[in-house]
Amino acid sequence: MGKGTFLIGLGVGYVLGTRDGRERYEQIKARATGVWNSPRVQDKVDAAEQTAKRAADTATQKVGERLPGGSDTPESTSRTTTSRATSSRATSTTPAGS
Repeated sequence: MGKGTFLIGLGVGYVLGTRDGRERYEQIKARATGVWNSPRVQDKVDAAEQTAKRAADTATQKVGERLPGGSDTPESTSRTTTSRATSSRATSTTPAGS
């Protein structure tokens, strides 16, 4: 009778705990979503995105200037696309000369 009572108690505790746990999870999720969607947070996210884009553009321009045939004018879009295509071919697992 001791083991049976223990297992029943364990089952009841599990069911009640998961129900309460799920409700608390939903509360936390709703609050986090509200904070994320607040105008103040979104303003900070937008500012961080702009800062990251400027840093990426600056880095792309500096790398382009140091590459052979690089120029002082930023052509980040075409140069980045070409670089990505070249790097993906360079990491191919096909043996050379095949």
